[in-house]
Amino acid sequence: MQNRIIKLIGLLLLSASFTSVYASDDTPEVCGVPQVYSAVEGIRENSKISFNSYFGTMQDIESRAIYYRGKCNVIITNEERLPANLIKEGKITQNSVARLVKAPLILWSNNKFLLKDNINVIVNKKLKSLALPKDSLTTVGFAATEVVKRKDFPSEYLKKKNAIYRAEHEYQIFSLLKNNNIQTGFITKPLIMKNGQTTGSYWYVPHEYYSPVYYYIISTDKSDKTQQLYNYIMGNKQNLSEFYSAGFEALND
Repeated sequence: MQNRIIKLIGLLLLSASFTSVYASDDTPEVCGVPQVYSAVEGIRENSKISFNSYFGTMQDIESRAIYYRGKCNVIITNEERLPANLIKEGKITQNSVARLVKAPLILWSNNKFLLKDNINVIVNKKLKSLALPKDSLTTVGFAATEVVKRKDFPSEYLKKKNAIYRAEHEYQIFSLLKNNNIQTGFITKPLIMKNGQTTGSYWYVPHEYYSPVYYYIISTDKSDKTQQLYNYIMGNKQNLSEFYSAGFEALND
């Protein structure tokens, strides 16, 4: 499943083309960022409610939802500003959005021996490079910046070596890490899952070190089909377990 996500991310980075699965005019469509691909497709394959799926960057999804450049009846996103913008534009109400799951922040390396749920390589000043998303653009970047600023995360020597790199979003960080261009980077756990197992090596960042990275589910219209699908995804234990298997966490974890 991870290979599908990697290919999907590559397509998103190289072009603005849309990724739609079994498009249909009268069937509700769930739009989501690439991190939710495995969970949404797992739900769709076993769902009692028929729906199509579309995966794209948050900018692509926002363009569809706000400017009607595509179909998105239900949206699953990791950026709080999308539901805020939809409310501001009068497209939805506050009752049409809810927190769904959390994505745990991790420091990840493609090298399976480098990190084993600790940061000894940083403490011992042996780390060569570190990457994180820009804090002004994404919630993941903001969370990662909170960690780097902590006194108990000894990264000052990397700053002096100009060995801390920033990218616009975590997909780019993940791509750099997969290609071994950067040694470690802050991303969220769903990006490193493969067949229910983690890949590489990682340090699981303690929750108290950063602001939660929430994922939101949004209903964009009040039709019966959309409301049924919205309630079904977030109210069914089996559906939520698809998210947990894909690397997400429950809201109360």
